[in-house]
Amino acid sequence: MIYYYPNRPILVPPDPVSPMNPKPDYLNSLEASGKYVAEQKWNGDNTLIFTDDWSFWNRRKERLHYRPSEEVLKELKAVFPKGCIINAETVDTKTKSVKDLLVVHCLMAWEGSYLIGKTWGASRAILEGLGLPLTVFGQSNYANHVLLSRTTSEGFWGLYKMADGPIIEGIILKDAKGKLVFSTMPPKEVSWMLKVRVPSKKYNF
Repeated sequence: MIYYYPNRPILVPPDPVSPMNPKPDYLNSLEASGKYVAEQKWNGDNTLIFTDDWSFWNRRKERLHYRPSEEVLKELKAVFPKGCIINAETVDTKTKSVKDLLVVHCLMAWEGSYLIGKTWGASRAILEGLGLPLTVFGQSNYANHVLLSRTTSEGFWGLYKMADGPIIEGIILKDAKGKLVFSTMPPKEVSWMLKVRVPSKKYNF
């Protein structure tokens, strides 16, 4: 299958130069719009998984040195058929306290068909039909190794405040009507995905 990667979310507020914290009223206004759902942004490597050969790739079209554990690969193969491209985070590559955890966010292809032009909501609906266990907000220890990122349509500010930086970087807001497209290199930012992350010395939010 052709390499296919999602574009990047924009930062909230869209001003990466300012080191200010995000404002509760701004997040509350986004929540009140009814346009977005929120999910936690884990501190992991954003990864593409090709199920034809179970290869793992980064957003620069480079094959990762990451090798999934037997548990991770077994759980992936039990759910996903051939001909899929999964967008996920390999969390344990950056977080020493979390081991063998892969969080699924989106499907880019399903059973041999690209989801180009389909909405993120349609991709999410397929994932929800697979029966993957969901993440629990604020939790980092799980019995399963492959999880679907839980989403919520309320409590954006409270969800953001759960972020600790080392394990959970912040939150991502997604518009279910946002359309999946081929990304450019480097990937462009798309307005239907908004990122709010905990400030650090390396970046703002």
